[in-house]
Amino acid sequence: MTPTIKEGLWKQFGASIDMLINAVAAYPENRWNTEKKFFYISYHVAVFLDYYLTIPAGPLSSPLSFTLSDDIPEDGIDDIVPDRIYSQAEIIAYLQMSRKKCHDLILNMTEADFAQLWVEVDGNKVMPVFELFLYNMRHVQHHTAQLNMLLRKDTGDAPRWVRAAR
Repeated sequence: MTPTIKEGLWKQFGASIDMLINAVAAYPENRWNTEKKFFYISYHVAVFLDYYLTIPAGPLSSPLSFTLSDDIPEDGIDDIVPDRIYSQAEIIAYLQMSRKKCHDLILNMTEADFAQLWVEVDGNKVMPVFELFLYNMRHVQHHTAQLNMLLRKDTGDAPRWVRAAR
């Protein structure tokens, strides 16, 4: 993979993560513990950003612990239920850790690394690592758009577009 393609992939994926971090940081701290939908989306996307950057695939885990449960909270979005409401600072720190992980992976991978298959532990997802990066970036963008919509609804404002990661 040429350096130009790797750099372009990083700039766009990094910009997606930057927009996510900006959205999480923009949410009013006094609403964080009461308007839980924003928290649950933030938590979900942080965990899965990290998970899809685990190459080769490993079990779903997070430094911000969770329980797998069929008893999904009212504002929850999947069966990954955080063990507590983590602070904005904790979510942002986790996202920044994953941003660095993403940057280092993309810029240090070889063409063979990008071509290898990523096989989820349960076998539900199988795709080349390059496609996994695109899949992960789309997932980040999807949830960032949801967060920005909630920000506009709850505060009348949302962070601006990020053209490219630094």
